Amino acid sequence: MKKLLFVLVFAFVGGQAFSQIYIATLLDEDNVSAAGCQELVLVKIDPLGIQSISCIPEDAAFGGLTALNQELNSIISMGYKLLQILPGGIVSAGTSAYQGFMRANGELIEGTTWYFSIP
Repeated sequence: MKKLLFVLVFAFVGGQAFSQIYIATLLDEDNVSAAGCQELVLVKIDPLGIQSISCIPEDAAFGGLTALNQELNSIISMGYKLLQILPGGIVSAGTSAYQGFMRANGELIEGTTWYFSIP
């Protein structure tokens, strides 16, 4: 019984020691030419280092925000919580304002990165 308890405690502690970070980033199609996308590419990297690629329309009016929402919800549905968002795009010199992940005209900003973790 003591051996079983020791094994279970060791397995629990060992399982919690590994980092459980999931990364998703929007890239321009030129940066990921192997994807075959026409506009933006959402690159997702799971905790095991496995990379998956999804094509995302650049403009929200053409389904870009809907596609992005579905992809990020698929990560959240696995139990991950949003940890941090790093804005993409080019920030003007001397400004540090957060631009979000979408321009005022409805275009998604490439370079935006989402970090998810297991709570």
